[in-house]
Amino acid sequence: MFKTGTAALLAASIALPVMAQTPAPPSQNTSPAATVAPATHDTSGSPTANGYNTPSARNPVMTDNGGMRTSKIVGSAVYNDKDEKIGSIDDLVIGSDRTLNAVVSVGGVLGVGSKMVEVPFDKLQFGNTKGSSNNRVVMPGVTKESLTSMPDYHYVNRG
Repeated sequence: MFKTGTAALLAASIALPVMAQTPAPPSQNTSPAATVAPATHDTSGSPTANGYNTPSARNPVMTDNGGMRTSKIVGSAVYNDKDEKIGSIDDLVIGSDRTLNAVVSVGGVLGVGSKMVEVPFDKLQFGNTKGSSNNRVVMPGVTKESLTSMPDYHYVNRG
């Protein structure tokens, strides 16, 4: 009985990893959105003399038709015009009057002890970040000290 149980466990331990390596079948999604959606990146793969030839190839925040992807803006590092990191974008807020503001997290370590401040979205500049490892946003004329001196921004319902 012991030999039979041991043999069964040994066979299962060899067979299961082999079964787990079976590739998934290819996607059968043929919806028009899946096949003709506009590119959000440089599909040509070749830079031009002036850099990459589409907005999204220069900055992952941008789409090729000039729009911006909020999912890429949130979490972006914020720098001033002296190339000093002054914070990161925690959220985007659309006001009741339809104004757009960014909530910037300033100071702290890994989000602990940081301060949230609200800044007008039009104060943010999205440039060519192709050579950077993060999505860089620039706020010219701003320092970490000037942001920390601003009033705290508090989420009413953080959910």
